[in-house]
Amino acid sequence: MITIIYSNRDRDYDRIRFTIESLCNQTDKRFKVIFVDYGSHEDLVIKLKKLFKKYTFIESYFLPVKHLLWNKSKALNYGILQCKTSFIFIADVDHIFHPKWIENLNNIKDPDYFFLFELGYLSQKESLKINKEYKFENFSVSNFGKVNGMILAPKRAYIDVNGFDEFFHFYGGEDVDLFARLKNAGFKKQRFPKKLVYHNWHKSFAGSEDKLMTRKPRVKNIMRLNQRHFLTNKVFKRVRPLRQLRIDENDYMKEVGNLKNPDHKYSILNIQAHVEHFLNEELKSVTGVVHAKFEIDPFYQSYKHQLKRLLGKQTQPYISLKKVNDLILKKIVFDYRDSNYSFDISDDFNSINFRIEL
Repeated sequence: MITIIYSNRDRDYDRIRFTIESLCNQTDKRFKVIFVDYGSHEDLVIKLKKLFKKYTFIESYFLPVKHLLWNKSKALNYGILQCKTSFIFIADVDHIFHPKWIENLNNIKDPDYFFLFELGYLSQKESLKINKEYKFENFSVSNFGKVNGMILAPKRAYIDVNGFDEFFHFYGGEDVDLFARLKNAGFKKQRFPKKLVYHNWHKSFAGSEDKLMTRKPRVKNIMRLNQRHFLTNKVFKRVRPLRQLRIDENDYMKEVGNLKNPDHKYSILNIQAHVEHFLNEELKSVTGVVHAKFEIDPFYQSYKHQLKRLLGKQTQPYISLKKVNDLILKKIVFDYRDSNYSFDISDDFNSINFRIEL
């Protein structure tokens, strides 16, 4: 059998339903699905639990980690650890599969190879057909892409390279990094020639949105950081991520409840020296649960401060709350990604609550 692993956080319900329904139509039933939800909002979790009861081939895991940053690698690694079959295919909730997709996967699977696939991208108009009765062959595809996250490999291959590199946060890089490390580990790469998977349209993520302050955590330049990490692993021909000794199921069960009773409380204004000292020095000096509230200094928005800046008079260097946001998130990615933490931006965008268990 082959296990198909999905990861998800807060993707729309119908999109998930459509990809699962395309699996129901498979001519070959020799497959299972592991669906890992990594911290979706409660309403979606309730709907998905109800949906999955209809399908005997789905094992679903709902990790209560909405307080953590989105990390596709962690979600997929958790799924890999739950898998009991010899082969794993990594899928995405945007995928719509040809009825003979599983039949083809079962025909090509090989313990010494990993397979990559082409993905056909549907336009917004074409994707509307998915909500109706359709024939796969009747879709009109705008273009095909060769780098898309899909991979079929033996389970031991994922284990040998210690899974996906959990440095990668937010958007991209974890797939091509895995492909390169599998090749470094001695597994042979093969491209599958048939075009049997289509991509359900969605609005493209705009990297410029990383420059905005939103309730959903975003950090400027994260795609470049992810790319740099991938290229560094590639240059040094790494097989396993350096700071990821062994993926373990217990590492993914972070409980927000542990963070509710802090041992240390801090109130930090958006003064650059204060923020940098706290993140780079104070956090290293304490143990237990820390609650830090970052706030905008009223003086920062005052007429007097603006006038002093215009006149070039000496004033305490301030940074925007967006800059504070980016400094905290990068600190999590580089230093605290394996810790239990929570990160929350206030509704009025005037403060950030950061909690971490050290």
